[in-house]
Amino acid sequence: MNGASRKPLVLLHGWGSTPGIFDPLLAALGHPDAPRPSHRPHLRAPAGTLADWADEIAPQVPEGSVVLGWSLGAMLAMTLAARHAQRVARLVLIAATPGFVARPDWPHALDAATVQGFRDSFMRDATRTQRRFVALQTMGDDNRHGVSDELERHAEDVATEHASMANGLRLLATADLRKELPSPALPALLIHGQGDALMPPAASDWLAARWHASRMLRIEGCGHAPHLSRPQEVAAAIREFADA
Repeated sequence: MNGASRKPLVLLHGWGSTPGIFDPLLAALGHPDAPRPSHRPHLRAPAGTLADWADEIAPQVPEGSVVLGWSLGAMLAMTLAARHAQRVARLVLIAATPGFVARPDWPHALDAATVQGFRDSFMRDATRTQRRFVALQTMGDDNRHGVSDELERHAEDVATEHASMANGLRLLATADLRKELPSPALPALLIHGQGDALMPPAASDWLAARWHASRMLRIEGCGHAPHLSRPQEVAAAIREFADA
């Protein structure tokens, strides 16, 4: 298959990171004889809703794309696929959840007080809070130091992006996508680290049960960033899925 015939790949990064966070994954996905068209927008969370954000980035997503989202980017990817179905042919979700905060009927998440404490901490000392977030993402990962290095290398600039980062935390704290998911017929690949301390693996299990055409890759000894910890393994799963 030549590069022109491969579905475009759009990659949506998570909170506190920049598009460069996908460098290791794209290197692992490399096809020197048939490169896949790819686009990595620098995401800046708006003052509105996830739906507003999805509508804002939709023009940047070619029709029939494979849309990959990680963490907050996965929530955005699901919203994009629900609202602009013609643009999303396949969905790859890394460390995904429909709801970041626990509710009486949603136990697969962090408790509300913890998330609110994190938001308060960000407003007091954004740089320190971002460092703490990096540490949380590496928990449960056998490649903790390598993942930490990549997260720090591609961290968002809190000085220039403070407002969008605060908006991103607000969206994480308030969004509940359980009743706003894309079509159950949409092919989806869900990738989750077994040791993820931020998004419980049970959240992606819940999603997988609601997509008829879903596939699951659960990675042992891996935390919140499988594409950094195990880029070759993640890339192999994506290659098999993207053009099936």
